[in-house]
Parts: sequence; structure tokens; C-alpha cells
Amino acid sequence: MASSAASSSAASSSAASSSAAASAEQPRSRKFLLCPICKKTHWSLPVHLRRSCMRTSSEADILAVVESAKRAVSNLMRTGRVWEYSLLSRIMQSPDTIGRMIEELESRGNAVVGIPTEAPTAAVPAVPDVPVEAPAESSSESSGELYQCPDTTKQGTSLRERMASLGYYKKHSLDHDLLVSFAKFLQFDMSNENFKQEVENVARFLYFMDPQQASLLFVRQHEKSREYFLKLSEAGLSKQTVQNYIKSVKRFLKFHTGSTDLCFTDRVLHEDCKNYISFLDNIQMATSKQVSKETTRKRFDTFQEGVLSSTQVTAVLAAAKKDFLAVIGKLHAGECSPGHQLTLTELQLVLYYLEAIVILEHAQRPGVVEHMTVTEWISRRRDDTRPGFVVVAVKEHKTAATFVLTQEQEMWFDLYFSEVRPVMLGKKRKRVEDDDETDERFFISSTGKAIYNAYNDLERLLCALPPPHSRLSPRCPC
Repeated sequence: MASSAASSSAASSSAASSSAAASAEQPRSRKFLLCPICKKTHWSLPVHLRRSCMRTSSEADILAVVESAKRAVSNLMRTGRVWEYSLLSRIMQSPDTIGRMIEELESRGNAVVGIPTEAPTAAVPAVPDVPVEAPAESSSESSGELYQCPDTTKQGTSLRERMASLGYYKKHSLDHDLLVSFAKFLQFDMSNENFKQEVENVARFLYFMDPQQASLLFVRQHEKSREYFLKLSEAGLSKQTVQNYIKSVKRFLKFHTGSTDLCFTDRVLHEDCKNYISFLDNIQMATSKQVSKETTRKRFDTFQEGVLSSTQVTAVLAAAKKDFLAVIGKLHAGECSPGHQLTLTELQLVLYYLEAIVILEHAQRPGVVEHMTVTEWISRRRDDTRPGFVVVAVKEHKTAATFVLTQEQEMWFDLYFSEVRPVMLGKKRKRVEDDDETDERFFISSTGKAIYNAYNDLERLLCALPPPHSRLSPRCPC
């Protein structure tokens, strides 16, 4: 009896220790997920979102963010750990080394925090840094972007350095309640892909109006507000970019007047905010003609100077075509099981070459590549006037765009869509019921995200070509 009891006790103790070991092992095997709002990793992201960053959001929104974070981790494990030496070499030789490195890290699913408000000066670049302005528009409104090469002939201090030296990059913390709620509104209610840039625009404006404290009291300082927008123009920002700052501030106020309790907590301030919105409307009306003239001038300069001549475009596409057709041949011959045996370089070559066809050969803006959807590709139609040709129409852009593909080009695009694109999206696509398939972008980067800047992809294609074609890229060190 005693022996049996001792044996039972030992077995129970062994089971308990085994259970404890299993429970201790579970946390170590669980992946930490990155919160896209606070930029911190958490062992249990759903719990963190419900308690902190998304405590006022719906359960569906929370689950969507969690699934997005899981896909980001999967992509990071799959593609984020391998770096090509040629890419690192181009980054190190670029004028803005830190900026290019941050861009590449973020495109691979990493988060860079603690970036100083004043951009660090590049170490004596051979070519002046490219002036960087705020994007022409956020994704919720039309882009207005133009396809232009950086102006490497302009000497002197870059726009980024000039803005930093004047203190216009100083901003209030993005963790302030006024800005946090605005960011959530843009990201989840407006589905604005570029919400962070807009929030930073407002944070800089609020700092100029009151460096001590971010508040809505700036609505009672019309003259100082006008001075701020005037100073931005004097610093060298384009009229369109200044308009974008104004639009960001106006949207910030419309959110707080229409989507918060401000009208109940402070009716006087609420009324002042509405009057300030009218004040901004008057500024926009006064400068709209200047913006129109500036845009027309830029388009004319682009038309006159051109990025590449027709001869250069033909030469670039011809130089890359041999390697491109070699990859297409693998796909067409069924050597790959939906593109999975292709290397990352081969996958990117297919993507970059097709983007070059749209932008260079068919003279479309990069925004057409960035906004083209799966539905628009599936809805392509036959050209009645030319047998064998198809017409693709892209409507989610500033102006509706159409381009015509040959029968061979249609085959290339279709192989990309059926074989390469699924690999770009990633192997794991759980809980896709939250995704609207009709709104997904046609062109997908190797990180599984929509193309953010098609011009960068063209730069990568040019830099990968042998001289003299690679010298057509202003950023290529060769």
C-alpha cells in the first residue's frame, strides 16, 4: 500500500512538473507581434490593443490589425533576413544614407523609432540631397504626383537641411491625445495608408503655434497661422505642398469638431474651430490659382525635358528583356510551382520590368502603377480596333488612365498575376474574410505590401543594368 501511494505521488509530481515545463515553454515559442500604433512588440497583441492603443475600436478592427501584424512577422522571417551586397553598396553610396536605410528597413517590415525631429546632415555628399516635400496627397484623396527625376544640378543647401535649420521639422510628440485620436481616425475610419505623414504635418504646425503645449487654441491665432504657411513657402516648399499642410490641419479640425465631444464640452471653442476652418478655406481659395500654375509648369517641364528619351526607353527595356524573358520562360514552361522556386531577385525583376512597361513604354505616371487594382486587371477588355491588343483602365488615380498591351505583354502580366503575385503576398493568408479582395493592389512588393513609390522600383531596375544604361539613374553610383 505504501509503495503504491509513493508510486502514485511520484507519478503525480512528474505530471505536474511536465505540465509546468510545457506551460513555461509556451511563452518562449510564441511570437512577439509589433503594434503599428505605439511601435512596440507585445507577447499578446490583442490584449494590448484592447487595453491601450485601440481600446475604443471595434473587435473587428482589432482582429484586422492582429492579422496584419502576423502577416508582417511572416514576411519578415521569409524575406527580411537576407540582404544583397549590391543593395547595401547602393545605400552606402547614396547621398542620404540614413534615409535610404530607414526606407529599406521599413519596407521589410521593421519599425524605426527615435528618429530625431531634425534630419541629420549627410556626410559631404557628392551630389546635393534631393529636396523632399510632403506627398502631394494622401491615399484617401487624389495623389497629384508627377514622375520627375531629382534635380541634381541644383547647388547649395537641400530643402531638407534648410527646413531643419529653420526649425520647421520640430514637432510635438505624436503620443499626445489630440494626435493619437486623429491618427486612429485616419488609419481606421478613413483607411488612409499615409496617415503618419499627415499627423506629423499637424504636429509640426502645432509646435510652431505653441511650442509648450499642443492644443486647439491655435484657432484663435489667425495671423500667426498665416505667417506659418507663408514661412513654409519662403523656405522653398512648393505651393502644392503648403496646400497639403493646410488640408492636414483642416482635416484635423474637422475630426475634432465632428467626431469628438468638443461641441458638448466647450461650445465656444467648437465654434472657434468652425470659424477657423472657414479661414483656411479662404487661404486655399486665394492660393489655388498659384497651385494650378505651378502644377502646369511642372508638367510642361517634364514634357520638355523628359525623364528618358524614346530611344533610351527602348534601350533600357531591351537591356533588361533577356533576363526578364528567362524568368518568364521558367514560369511559362511550368518549371516553378506558382513561382516558389524563383529567387527573390527573379521575382523582383518580373515586378520591376512590368512597372517599367507601364511607366516608360506607355508613358503613365507612377501613381497608375501604385493604384492599379486586381479588379481593373480582370476587367480589361479587347481593343476593337486592333485584334490581339487589350486595354487596361485605372480609375483610382487623380485622372482616369488607360494603356494598351500587346498579346505578349498581356501574357506577361497574367503570369505575374497568377504565379508571382501570390508569392509576393506571402504563403499564409489567414482570416482573409476581413480583406476586400476587389480593392487589393495589382502590383505588390516583395514585402507583401502595395507599391509605395514606383519611381524607386525603376531606380532599382536601372541600377541593376550594366553601363551605360545604369548611368541613366541619378542615384546609381556607377
